[in-house]
Amino acid sequence: MNFMKRLISIQSKKDIPIQYQDTPIGLLFEYHNFGRPDDVYSNPQLLISMCMDNRKRIHIPDNFSFIIRTGGSNLRYSEFKVSYAISVGGVRHLVLIGHTQCGMVDLMSQKEQFVQGLVERAGWTRQAAEEHFTDSVPIFEIGNAVDFVLNETKRLKLRYSKIEIVPLMYRVEDNLLYMIKEDQ
Repeated sequence: MNFMKRLISIQSKKDIPIQYQDTPIGLLFEYHNFGRPDDVYSNPQLLISMCMDNRKRIHIPDNFSFIIRTGGSNLRYSEFKVSYAISVGGVRHLVLIGHTQCGMVDLMSQKEQFVQGLVERAGWTRQAAEEHFTDSVPIFEIGNAVDFVLNETKRLKLRYSKIEIVPLMYRVEDNLLYMIKEDQ
């Protein structure tokens, strides 16, 4: 399936699926995509998982959300943080935000730059940098960003069955959030 055909454009409130309108997920779209004025929050309304990529910034009010930033929005090694946001923070909604042009896609093509960067900037030996890369790629490579976010959503829905978990995509090209069509 074509990448863009899997995304649902959210250009107005009527584009937000009815089950997410007037929820923290709908509000996220209103704040980020539509520039809704900030409301005041004293407690987080949702958990946002997004990539650590420096090109992305989500427009939300202070105290609206917990945010976990990891390479590729990969929560495999951050589940304690997710559990904390739910159990102590009280959130009942989670969005996983992948993005276009993600560096965690096709990591093998970046091997030389990765190794050389650790050698030059961090003082690593070439051998140590290569071993680190080789050991880490199977853990952090996400493949296709859309498929990864959908698979991570499915995995987390099994683990946190009472939490609303929604897959989203951030297009670096226009700085907007899109929903990802889930297989039924």
